[in-house]
Amino acid sequence: MPPPSRNPPARARSATGQAAAARPRRTGVAPAVRPSAKLVCSAGPASGQEFPLAGDEVTIGRAADATVSVPDTSVSRKHALVRKTDEGWAVSDLGSGNGTLVNGEVISEEQLLSNDDVITLGDSEFQFVDAGAAQASEALAPSPRRAPVRTSRTGGGSGSRPRTSRAARLDEDPAVAAKKKRKLFILFGTTLAVLMSVGIGVKAIGNKREAEARAKAALVKQKRDELLAEFQAAKGLIKEARFDDARQSLEAVLAADEEAQVLRPDEKKSIGTYLETANREVPNEQTLQDAGKALAADQLGQAATLLGKVKTSIPSTEKRLETLKGTLETRLGEKVIEARKKLSASPRDLAIMEQVKAMAEDVLVARPEDRDAPDIKKQAEDNIARIKNPNLPPPIPETPHLEVMNRFRNGDQSGAVSLAQACAAKSPQCRALEGQLREFDSKFKAMDGLSAQELWALYLVDKKIAGGQSSDLSKPIKTKVASVFMLEASKAKTVGNWVNAIGSARKVLEVDAQHPAANQIIQEARTKANDIYLRGYQLKETSPDEAAKLFKEVLLMTPDDDQTHLKAKSRLEELQRQ
Repeated sequence: MPPPSRNPPARARSATGQAAAARPRRTGVAPAVRPSAKLVCSAGPASGQEFPLAGDEVTIGRAADATVSVPDTSVSRKHALVRKTDEGWAVSDLGSGNGTLVNGEVISEEQLLSNDDVITLGDSEFQFVDAGAAQASEALAPSPRRAPVRTSRTGGGSGSRPRTSRAARLDEDPAVAAKKKRKLFILFGTTLAVLMSVGIGVKAIGNKREAEARAKAALVKQKRDELLAEFQAAKGLIKEARFDDARQSLEAVLAADEEAQVLRPDEKKSIGTYLETANREVPNEQTLQDAGKALAADQLGQAATLLGKVKTSIPSTEKRLETLKGTLETRLGEKVIEARKKLSASPRDLAIMEQVKAMAEDVLVARPEDRDAPDIKKQAEDNIARIKNPNLPPPIPETPHLEVMNRFRNGDQSGAVSLAQACAAKSPQCRALEGQLREFDSKFKAMDGLSAQELWALYLVDKKIAGGQSSDLSKPIKTKVASVFMLEASKAKTVGNWVNAIGSARKVLEVDAQHPAANQIIQEARTKANDIYLRGYQLKETSPDEAAKLFKEVLLMTPDDDQTHLKAKSRLEELQRQ
């Protein structure tokens, strides 16, 4: 029998040992595949939504085209940018109104993100979740290994220290053991209390910093809202054309923002644009005020020059400018008429003629293309020359009778008479005009006592002297003609004398085409004429003479181009051929 071996026999491996051997050893190297990162909204309108970080850059904002679009009014249109860098994902602010915070701290430059960091944008919060980074960190951490339990069986070699055996521990004094346990318990409790205090302190510091950041953001928002409200008020002042007040308000807003730095660049740019408008419109406003004063002082040339300097795009200022221009045009027309009246009434008054000349020159400054002012100025200068040199004969133009008609048409009756007398010996037209001027003068002076037909003759003489047009002197004549013949037309209509009613009404319309009462009579006459025509048409077979009489009455009641007039004329011609 062989001698026993000095080495103990080898033990068979258990199933548990085999499985442990089959498991791969942990090497501390992170997996090759890294899961994608994402943002999880934990507060705000998008709370509960997840946003994967796809690509290299992700924009967060209120705009619809932002990668992460958040319907939150406290978030700017393009608020923050999250991008992938060599070190990992990083976040930066894009000049937002309320700023960007990471873990409660306001960031001023790009900041690298760690897993579970909280990004705050206005009232919205996002948790940065990077599962890949978390797994990699876990893989790199060394696995906890149990220290080998050394027993009395394990040899420590000649240099190893002897270990306390179980029996030795059992032999230890229970009081001593209890005392050791109490010390360990107290040490553990003290350590735990310290750790908890440190944790609570860190959290309190974090909460304090977050509260301070939120308070700071609230103050920034409040100051920004105050400045924007003042900006809106300044815009209202511009609409009211209070440009100087608006300018001061806008300058105050920009000055306040220089210190506070709360406005966005686009808001400051908009304020600057409105300030430019106010600066441009302040002198325009002063110019319009000066132009109004010039108009009030009857300095039309100066007013026109000032209005020509105003260049604006503000609707309220444009409206004021157009109003003043309209007033200027009205005053120019009135000044020309006033100058002609003075020229006709006092041609031998030196002071008045010099005044007329100045009036014409003022009109020409405001309206150089005016057709009447040059003639008025020349006549005034001629009259001034004749007043200063009584023996100086009036200048005779190449076509003197046309000049006589022109002067009369423009209201210069005395100038027309003087020129007609001067050229009567050489021009038959001047002699005829001289007689017509004498007739006009005598009837014009006695106009209030003239009969209706004499008034009509005076109106026709005025047109004849003026070359077929009414002169500036005919206005009172027209007023008188309209009054007298309207009364004649009304009386004729009342007694059923439609022919006379129509004749008088037409004279009224000759001097006043828009006269409502005269037009009413003409319209009634046309209706009446149509009735008379129908009666004549019914009698043309049985009583042709009576029908012819009715058709003739229709012709007297209607104008030549009227349809009833043309039909009555045709029927009358048929009866005359029978």
